[in-house]
Amino acid sequence: MHNYKALKSAGKVSVQKVKVVDKAAIEAVAAVQYKDGDDIPDDKEIGDTKVERVSAESEKSHEELQVVCKSFDPQTGEAQDDSVKVYSLSDVKNEIDHCKSEVVKIEAHQAELEQIETDLKAL
Repeated sequence: MHNYKALKSAGKVSVQKVKVVDKAAIEAVAAVQYKDGDDIPDDKEIGDTKVERVSAESEKSHEELQVVCKSFDPQTGEAQDDSVKVYSLSDVKNEIDHCKSEVVKIEAHQAELEQIETDLKAL
């Protein structure tokens, strides 16, 4: 994210950990059979299954790491919906490693140019 430090200092960006429910929990339901007095369809009779048994299932969820950016209309200054981007620590680490390798390349290139400059000045 570009300008994260400045935006954070200005209170325009924040980070949060959010629980995301992928699948809600399901409570168990016992099977229910038709009994005398029920409104029974023509193809069913007393003792047939009215409601199938449902097994309980636990909630399936995961946590997301998010960066939330405040947004404002540039003409009116009115607040707009926040921009939310999901990050993973491994992706951020990979990007940091990539930046570090680029710095090494740039420093090596700088050293080459400085050597050329030194040699040219010596003439």
